[in-house]
Amino acid sequence: MIAFIGLTLIIIGWIIQFLLMGKKKKIYASFIIIYSLGVAFLVYDGFISGLNSLAIANLISLAVSLIVLIKLKFY
Repeated sequence: MIAFIGLTLIIIGWIIQFLLMGKKKKIYASFIIIYSLGVAFLVYDGFISGLNSLAIANLISLAVSLIVLIKLKFY
C-alpha cells in the first residue's frame, strides 16, 4: 500500500508538471516536491519490505531530485 501511495504521488506530480508546462520547457518546483515525496514513500517501502537494492536505487533518485530542487531554488 505504501508503494501505491508513492507511485500515485509521482503520477500526480507528472500530471501537474504537464499541465503547468504549456509551451514552456521549465521544471516546476511543485513537480519536484511531489515527485520527491512519492519517491520517499518508495524508499521507505523498499526498506521495510527487505528490498534494499531497490530502496537504495530510489534513495539515489530522491537525492538527485532534491539536488535539482535546490539548484532550481537557489541558482
